[in-house]
Amino acid sequence: MKKLLLFSILVSSSLYSQVRERNDIEIAPFVGINSSNYYGDITYIGDSNKALYTPVFGVTADFYMNNRWSLRTGLEYQTLGSSVYSSELINNPQDNYYYRYFYESEKLNFVAIPIHANIHIGKSRNWHINFGPTVSFLTGANFGGGKVEIDNLRKEHVGFGFGFGYSFNIHENFSLGIEHQEYISFTNNLNYSFNSNNSFIGNIAGNFSVKAIFKIPSSKKEE
Repeated sequence: MKKLLLFSILVSSSLYSQVRERNDIEIAPFVGINSSNYYGDITYIGDSNKALYTPVFGVTADFYMNNRWSLRTGLEYQTLGSSVYSSELINNPQDNYYYRYFYESEKLNFVAIPIHANIHIGKSRNWHINFGPTVSFLTGANFGGGKVEIDNLRKEHVGFGFGFGYSFNIHENFSLGIEHQEYISFTNNLNYSFNSNNSFIGNIAGNFSVKAIFKIPSSKKEE
C-alpha cells in the first residue's frame, strides 16, 4: 500500500506542468556517488586498477534562453582517481621476504565548472540532455588516506561532460531530479616538467545524483 501511494505521488507530480521562459533560472544543489578511473598509457598505470567510488556534490545553475534550451554552469566538488593495484615487500623472520599485494585508493580532488548546453525535451520538458566542456582545478591529492604533494600534477584540466536526467515537478517553482553524468578529461594528470617519458594519464568518471531544483522566474515579461 505504501509503495502504491509513493508511486501515485511521483506520477501525479510528474504530470504537474512547469512553464519555463526566457531568462528563467534554475538553481539545483545535488549529491551523489561518483565512479572514476584512469585511462591512457597502460604501461604506466597498469591494467589491474579498479574503479574508485567517492561522493560527489555541488550546485548547478541553468539559465534559460527559451522553454527548450538553457545554458548550464555551476560549481561541483568531485574526487577522481583509481583504486590502484599495489604491492609491498614484507620482511618476515619465518618466511624471509615476500610481497603483499593489495588495492590502495589514489584520490585527486577537483573543483569543476561545467559550461554545458542543456536541451529540455518531452511534453512537460521533464527530460533533459546536457553536454559541453568542463573546466576543473586540482585542489589536493592523497594516496592510501595520506596527503601527497601535487607539484608533479597538472592543476588545470579541461574535459568533456555529457549527461541526462529527469525532474519530478512538485510545485510551480520546485522539482526533484535524478541525473546521470559522464566525464572524460583531455588533460594529462602529469605535469610536463615531471613527465620525462611523455606518458599520458587522463581521468574518466560517471556519477548518479539526486537534486533539489529551485526555479527563479524571470522578472522580465515576454511581449
